Amino acid sequence: MHKRELVAEMVKEAKSALKRGGFEGKKTVSVKIRIHRDLRETIDFIKTVQDAGVDFITIHGRMRSTPSSHPVNLEAIKLLTAHTTVPTLSNGDIFTLSDAFHHTSHTGVSGVMSARGLLENPALFAGYTSTPWECVDVFMNQVLKQPIPFKLVVHHLSEMCGTDRSQNGGNNGLLGKEERMRLMECRDMVDVIDLMDEVRGLRRL
Repeated sequence: MHKRELVAEMVKEAKSALKRGGFEGKKTVSVKIRIHRDLRETIDFIKTVQDAGVDFITIHGRMRSTPSSHPVNLEAIKLLTAHTTVPTLSNGDIFTLSDAFHHTSHTGVSGVMSARGLLENPALFAGYTSTPWECVDVFMNQVLKQPIPFKLVVHHLSEMCGTDRSQNGGNNGLLGKEERMRLMECRDMVDVIDLMDEVRGLRRL
């Protein structure tokens, strides 16, 4: 964030590499930034990477030192978006589809990016307020076809099936606290599948 000229050189080199590889116009180069305490610095950063040819910019509405427990600064994103000449995305605190609509309507961005929200609910942009079982099915089928480290499987399922945020907010999630603890104790995919089948059977009663 304090080396905008270096970032600009990286953008230029990435664009050149795409052109050499025959991907010009087929692949994009983007930059994701946070805001500075002095937004004039952020405006300078945006201008520098735009001049370097960046295709779009994502703005996270917090400073690097701001904890995620603090709300994003939508007013800052709105101000910065007015200084962009490329498509701009808003990022931070997007956990529901209504959050996404609020970001776009309030700041004037072209779209939004969600990270934690999609980890907790991959069906967020389909309008679901919490993860449906169908989403877990898709994930499990994909993992069986293209395996990933087992710890990642457990991590993603724990996020999708009920976090402290979702339970405190009134959504029970697919797994209760004790069931999530059992998930953490699973040793392999067989254990995970058995647990999920057991829970789904209980939920159907």
